[in-house]
Amino acid sequence: MVYAMLRQFSDNDSLLRQRASILSYIEKHRISLEGEMIEFDGAGKELKERRNFHEFIHSLSEGDELMVECVSALGNGIEEVVVVINCLLSRGIVLHVTSSDLTIGKETELIQVLPLIMNLEAEEKESMTSGRVGRPRGRRSSSKFDSLLPDIVKGIKENTSVSAMARQLGVSRSSLKDYIESRHLREILDDSWIERAKADFRTGETAEPEMVCTLEEIS
Repeated sequence: MVYAMLRQFSDNDSLLRQRASILSYIEKHRISLEGEMIEFDGAGKELKERRNFHEFIHSLSEGDELMVECVSALGNGIEEVVVVINCLLSRGIVLHVTSSDLTIGKETELIQVLPLIMNLEAEEKESMTSGRVGRPRGRRSSSKFDSLLPDIVKGIKENTSVSAMARQLGVSRSSLKDYIESRHLREILDDSWIERAKADFRTGETAEPEMVCTLEEIS
């Protein structure tokens, strides 16, 4: 079954914006929507406090599909979102992010999800600076280096120096260095933070597939 999940943020038009994006997505991809969950009391709450969200996630079964307008609907910041996505994929649930026209399943590669994680990092910084509760309206501005992201990621994983990468890509070393640092690509590509996030929220694999992840154990 296919479900949509909307989370009310501090701005009054957030639900309308999310629904419009989801409706446009299902029309484009000719998907039949069979249910909808709206979380009215989730803005500003930590993942462990969102009891209605926990119940909804655990009502989903293997093979179900979940649509959200943005990954911010799943959690506040990178660590919470990683935990929820891990939970969904571990239980065989496919995630659609309609604003990015992206389907995330078990076979999805990191490079496809990376822009979403990079945007989350930018949103966290904006929220801390502005003091706003919920999802910021803005997104990180695009860069000419975005189209080179797969090559940059490959270079970082292979421990290629910034100078060598810049020569290979035919770009300015200083501009490339600024891009890598402003996007925190080295930190994001360090898999250890994902494992720390899972451990912090007590998630992980068990012998029983239906119990691979339980948000009820978050503390």
